[in-house]
Amino acid sequence: MTALRPYTVARYGIYAAASVALISVWLGVRAGTAFDFALLRSVFYFVIIAALGFGAEAVLLFTPLPVPPPPAPEETELSESLEFE
Repeated sequence: MTALRPYTVARYGIYAAASVALISVWLGVRAGTAFDFALLRSVFYFVIIAALGFGAEAVLLFTPLPVPPPPAPEETELSESLEFE
């Protein structure tokens, strides 16, 4: 229900999740942890951030647009008078 193209937020959420996962592995290996532990931690971060991205996309897509406010009374009287002339 928004002006965004479908899956825009989810796409950028996947990009962010992949970059956080890669940074997590790199930092973990540099800190001296085992590669399999760093990889497991990065997969955990990837899943969490990707789920947040898809959740945000679902909220944006399924939130209805707000109802426009009713026209002001002066506008309705002016438009009615113009119709009869």
